[in-house]
Amino acid sequence: MEVTMLNLKLSDAKRPLISETRKKSARDVVIDGIQNQIGLLGDANFKVERTRYTKDSEGNAIRKSVAAPPKPWFWRATDGNIMVQVRYGHAVVVELQPGKPSIVAGKTEKEVITVLTQVVQAVKSGELDTQIEAAKAKAKRNRSGE
Repeated sequence: MEVTMLNLKLSDAKRPLISETRKKSARDVVIDGIQNQIGLLGDANFKVERTRYTKDSEGNAIRKSVAAPPKPWFWRATDGNIMVQVRYGHAVVVELQPGKPSIVAGKTEKEVITVLTQVVQAVKSGELDTQIEAAKAKAKRNRSGE
């Protein structure tokens, strides 16, 4: 039986899996983390909703939402300046310049927020894509145990 080709534009594209469409881009992961730090700097009681998995007495996995404050990416150095490290996720530091993982952000929380806002703009414009991809690759190696 012969199929008559309609005047259609065909493609080899496949529908993405739901798990793939839910994943955040590397830029979004860094931006979300920075927004959490800005929230923490503005309000000491700032909390982030996280999903935790536990097991009940029968061994079944239970999914639970927990509100917890994010771990700070900033600290006060001995000279009084507040230092900040931009992270990919919770553990891997994004080195904005090789060998220099920290930013001298100033002496006040307001100055730190200004610096983090500048970093968000750089991430959104793609200026830090190379550094973010390096941090993402390192995080992936850490997860896989290499």
